[in-house]
Amino acid sequence: MENARVDLTGPREELYEPLMRAVCPSSQGEAAFRLVYQVEPLWEWLLARGLVTVESRERYDLLDVDLPGALTRLREEGGVAGPEGRDDPVARSAGAVLAANLAGSLHCSLRNVLYELTGDHMRLVAEAMMYAAGYLDGSADPLGHEDEEGWGPNGAAREERLAGL
Repeated sequence: MENARVDLTGPREELYEPLMRAVCPSSQGEAAFRLVYQVEPLWEWLLARGLVTVESRERYDLLDVDLPGALTRLREEGGVAGPEGRDDPVARSAGAVLAANLAGSLHCSLRNVLYELTGDHMRLVAEAMMYAAGYLDGSADPLGHEDEEGWGPNGAAREERLAGL
């Protein structure tokens, strides 16, 4: 397999696989990175601040997200949109997603940011929590969305990544 170099300025959908390869097979890391990728304003904020970096490897490039550094920047800047965007519920929610992320910060807990999350972001955080806890089959989805083999969308994607390692 030839290494396709990753370009952070390229199409967003081309960044998902290198991002997930960086943390696979850790379900906690996969949940955290997948969560920040799914919240577009947060992902753009991370890219703009250089908190997403490319690690070139012989076999394939990986993307790394500096989650502890992102939490520090979030506190310094007063949120994803900065102090001027405090009234923007999407920006507040994106910041809350980062704070709720599985970065292991002692200064922030899900309990403290839960009220800031929009409905869409709340669902993504819940799915990430279930995934990190080992429920890889989309258990946070009440409909299951399982395929004929019983795999949910998260579990099937993880199995594909593991097969490619």
